[in-house]
Amino acid sequence: MQFELSTCHHDAAAMTGALRALDVHASVVLEAAHGRLEVRANATAAQVLDRLHELGCAARLLEQPVHVSGGSTCCGQCG
Repeated sequence: MQFELSTCHHDAAAMTGALRALDVHASVVLEAAHGRLEVRANATAAQVLDRLHELGCAARLLEQPVHVSGGSTCCGQCG
């Protein structure tokens, strides 16, 4: 799932640590320059948003995935 960050300190390590409390295998790809975050975790968007809020990050879930540098938005359905 992907999020747009409107305010945050953009610390990928802190985000990963906070999300690993929900899922030990959670991973994040942060594109700080554009304020985008891709999260791969066994958690709901609401849980992720709560954790980001605890870190001082105002964020919203992106309805349409965007390419995040270093991440993948490919669903494998293209020909």
